[in-house]
Amino acid sequence: MTENNSLIGDNGSELSLPIITKLRNHPKSLQIQTYLTDRFDRERYEHIYSVQETAVRLAICHNADVWKTHLAALLHDVVKWMCDDELYQNVSRYNIQLDPIEEKMPALLHAIVGVKYAIDLFEVTDLEVLEAIRCHTTGNASMGLIAKLIYVSDFSEPTREYSEAERVREVAVNNLDQAVHDVACYKIGFLLKKGWIIHPNTIHTYNDSLVK
Repeated sequence: MTENNSLIGDNGSELSLPIITKLRNHPKSLQIQTYLTDRFDRERYEHIYSVQETAVRLAICHNADVWKTHLAALLHDVVKWMCDDELYQNVSRYNIQLDPIEEKMPALLHAIVGVKYAIDLFEVTDLEVLEAIRCHTTGNASMGLIAKLIYVSDFSEPTREYSEAERVREVAVNNLDQAVHDVACYKIGFLLKKGWIIHPNTIHTYNDSLVK
């Protein structure tokens, strides 16, 4: 389903409640939302909904496919409910090859395993949607438009309490690549301050967006 035009209508410049209602009431959306509400607490579920609203608003600004953006947003944290052991069990189950940093950082695994669940549980096969799920944590220098929207929205949705979130949202309306750069920059700074490992994809995202 790529119902971008039918969902937006004649005036796609602003997001309205009817658009969100149509997106969330689609049978596929209802299936996913039932799965999420059965597994997440209110805080996590509100984050997912907020990512969806932020990403769809930006999708309209940047003429991206609203349905794909909505679907990727709903699914980006689809296995966030799993503990570390469950994530590693699914890595083995799906025979996923991790890089050395992913092997040591279970916080990165929900994006990787989430792709498999999107395919198996919800029959999502669109490569742009799957890329967005896969890249929403570390980013990637080769991200397409949908992936960029989710990467930025996950960082900057309004329930995020850090001060950088609002600035990134404002920048993203007119300059998505600048917003991607800012997110990567903020993430690198945070990880350096904590003394944590930085995945190369985040550094590549920073470098690529800086060049652009």
